[in-house]
Amino acid sequence: MDLSKPVAEILVEGELSPFEHEALYKLLKKHFRLEQPSYSEFLDETVGTRVKIIFHHRYERSFFTDILQDDWRGLKDLFKQIRYRRGRLGAGFTLTFVDQRIRLVFSLGLLEDEELGSAMDQIAHLTGIMGQMMRPETMIEPLEQVEASFDRRTDRWQEFRGVGLNDRKEYFFDESLFRWKTR
Repeated sequence: MDLSKPVAEILVEGELSPFEHEALYKLLKKHFRLEQPSYSEFLDETVGTRVKIIFHHRYERSFFTDILQDDWRGLKDLFKQIRYRRGRLGAGFTLTFVDQRIRLVFSLGLLEDEELGSAMDQIAHLTGIMGQMMRPETMIEPLEQVEASFDRRTDRWQEFRGVGLNDRKEYFFDESLFRWKTR
């Protein structure tokens, strides 16, 4: 096992075809220490499948340029195939980045091909902005977790919500003030 590689986990709610399972595993195995995807029953009948990938790596530009490189595009294409094969039910995806300080969650939800591609492209390019958002001077207290949702209408990530590390309060990011605030 290559201990220099970061760890990743694949959690699937519902099912993947044997082809999808193998393609996802092989793509990520090139860059991460990885177990086979784990499956759980999916009780939400409004979605065909939900794929959650947890990257135990800091969310930063080098993740995309040095670790995944061109395979980020391959992951995006595979997600589109998984979504397409679920027909009208579609598929949802969640990408999580975990490091020692914070857990950053990107919930892609049910998106069409073009929207899914745009959302994933933006994830790869938001590292600098997220770095600015996470500076200590923008926060009331350090955050333990931040979640963002993709809005298909505006074609952008928004509704950045956080949970305080110490006080467990809920915060939201106010773009007009460029600060985290309580509700």
